[in-house]
Amino acid sequence: MVNEVILYEDELIDYIKENFKENAHLQISYNRIFIPGKILFIDIEDDNVIITLQLEGEILNQVIEINIKSILSDIIELRYITNTDEVVIVVNSSI
Repeated sequence: MVNEVILYEDELIDYIKENFKENAHLQISYNRIFIPGKILFIDIEDDNVIITLQLEGEILNQVIEINIKSILSDIIELRYITNTDEVVIVVNSSI
């Protein structure tokens, strides 16, 4: 089942802290970049989240860290996928 959540930029980090778990799959669309991967680790700080992903590309499949706060204003959509659910998170800019 696919659920859609619409959030403002300032709500996204708290949503990730409360809902994202390791070993789920995450697809991030920001700016002109698409990053599919499996969440290996979530480092939660006071006002930020750093997600470690194992990329799931056809050519690239290394491990990367994504600092959510540093790309927050460029994020368009996140897809968070578990064995039972898929959540599409659409991010609206805070104006």
